[in-house]
Amino acid sequence: MKYIKIILLFISLGSLSSCYFFKAMKYKKYPLEKLDEFASVRFQPSEQPFRFKQSSVSPALKNELDSLLLGSNRYAMLVIQNDSILYEFYNHKIADTTLLPSFSVAKSYVSTMIAMALEEGKIKSLNDPITNYLPELLKRDSRFSNITIQHVLDMRSGIKSSENYFNPMSDVLRLGFGKNVNGKSLRISIEKEPNQFFEYKSINTQLLGMIVERSTGMKLQDYFVEKIQKPLQFEHPSTWIYDDAKHKTLRAFCCMNLSARDYAKFGRLILNKGNWQGKQIVNEKWVETILSLENRKATDGYKNQWWSNESLKEFKDSIAMQKFVLNNPAVYDIDKISMANVLINYKFSKPYDKIENEKKSWLVSYYKDGIHAQGLIGQYIYIFPKKNSIVVILSNTLNQDLPLKKGGLGRIEKLLESEL
Repeated sequence: MKYIKIILLFISLGSLSSCYFFKAMKYKKYPLEKLDEFASVRFQPSEQPFRFKQSSVSPALKNELDSLLLGSNRYAMLVIQNDSILYEFYNHKIADTTLLPSFSVAKSYVSTMIAMALEEGKIKSLNDPITNYLPELLKRDSRFSNITIQHVLDMRSGIKSSENYFNPMSDVLRLGFGKNVNGKSLRISIEKEPNQFFEYKSINTQLLGMIVERSTGMKLQDYFVEKIQKPLQFEHPSTWIYDDAKHKTLRAFCCMNLSARDYAKFGRLILNKGNWQGKQIVNEKWVETILSLENRKATDGYKNQWWSNESLKEFKDSIAMQKFVLNNPAVYDIDKISMANVLINYKFSKPYDKIENEKKSWLVSYYKDGIHAQGLIGQYIYIFPKKNSIVVILSNTLNQDLPLKKGGLGRIEKLLESEL
């Protein structure tokens, strides 16, 4: 009986040669040269593209950044300040025109389109139940009416979905490689009550993409062109991968492909609080909501599909640690009542009772200035308002032949913080 089951399994897999499982296995390392094999909507560049001015960093900083990036798995990096490109780097055969994948960086674009539909009055309120726009869910379970657009934006919906990028049977890879992505999204179920916990799940963003389409009466790709791609004057062709030829539904939670400079334009839009060349494209209050430290702390550092810039500070002295915590409203994850008893020791290889008398250190986590969009294998659009700066980093951290070097991203961040 055991062998019959195995034979039947192989027969069933063989009959599904074009299914998402085989695609997930084929592209599991996301090779850049395979990008064109995915069916996608193609967008043409602007006839009058916006271009950043050119400037430079100091020779010493350039040499330091070059040494960290050359031969690494960082495909591209841009450092922009005051609308000037201070540093621009491309690895291997990549150029400023190369389309690079966004992965979950696309989530921040979709949430921005929610903000635009809200501003237009197409969405009445972020506190609307998602069932106002996706009534099919109400037929599945009346509890879907308790989930609001805001819950979905903050990844606090309580929807059941597995987010394992390395298990080809997981829900997220079904969304990423399967057909009829919206059909799959409407067959979801509820795991827990909304607004209990932050749980990062890509299904939330796919639902947001559907809400944009239902509220505006436009395909997501058409709304993207009208509201973002054209206004931001992209200078290179771009693509966004869809599910299948029949539906041509964008995989809203990922799969946008732009040049590094065109990614930077989205960062510039948010840095300028939704204003582009004198025209308010995104409501300023929406951007302020994302940038607000209080809002980000209330939602575990993730607000409206944007991540908080974070940092760590280690203290050997508990008094200095307490002083830092008490005087820094950006600190999170520290209990102020018992914070002197918080101990984080990296020597996990030793039993706890044997390190009691060893040197102790305290590690404090806190939110830094700004926010960032983030993708699965090392894609980032950083926004630093206090320094009027944008940093774009596009990578493939699954490429084991091109490892991170000399501290990787953390060292790059520290360099830029000290030099900009």
